[in-house]
Amino acid sequence: MALIEIQLVRGAAKNKQRKALTALGLKRIGHNKWVPDTPGIRAKIKRVSHLIRINNDPAAPRQDRPAPQYDEEQDVAQIRRLAFEPNGITLERYSDAELKSGKTPDFKLLKGGKLCGLCEVKSPRDDYVFDAPNESGFAVRENVPLHGKLGSHIRQATKQFEAANPDHKLPNILVFVNHAPDLDRADLFAALSGIPVSGGRPLELLPAKMQRQVREAARRIDLFLWVDAKKGTCQHLSVAEAPHQAAALELLGLPKE
Repeated sequence: MALIEIQLVRGAAKNKQRKALTALGLKRIGHNKWVPDTPGIRAKIKRVSHLIRINNDPAAPRQDRPAPQYDEEQDVAQIRRLAFEPNGITLERYSDAELKSGKTPDFKLLKGGKLCGLCEVKSPRDDYVFDAPNESGFAVRENVPLHGKLGSHIRQATKQFEAANPDHKLPNILVFVNHAPDLDRADLFAALSGIPVSGGRPLELLPAKMQRQVREAARRIDLFLWVDAKKGTCQHLSVAEAPHQAAALELLGLPKE
């Protein structure tokens, strides 16, 4: 059944109004309540409409939100500045001919002119995984559940790496660029490993089959970077079973966790 969210914003002066508010479950100014969307409830809401505010009405016409616009090149410039340029690494895009030949990650990593790794970047622009809120608004997560979407991106990145680095002779580095203020590296960790539980197995957030697939895919990614676009910070996460974990960490001058 659909629900209506109502909030009491003014006190009742008449006994009938107070009874209607009590029937709606509103006890004090500022109190929120979700109530069933039924004709009887609608009649009560109409009776005290000047005293309450409807915060969510399933019958109200939906307004399509414009898709958020992100500057991918700005994200890439931030990645260069935070992680790669300080370590003398250049990001080089694949040529048109290479792109036409099939799937590839976003960049080759060059150090001293020599190919030293591959890099794929996932940002809010990719299916709007993380949707930043409007000013004074709430962060909205499209394509939920979020952890499932992160898992899908990890599996997709692995396919891109395997197409260009089939023998996994070079380190694979996956970068997530985050624009949403309520997300952090812990969300990526939870998608990979679940939520730690004291004295027991981690609480897995993905279906069992998908969790196995994500873990297997993660072993072919030697280093994850989590970039906070707003704060300008970069954190890393690596999987112990990844064959080039040590090489990827050394490449970026990062300590092993």
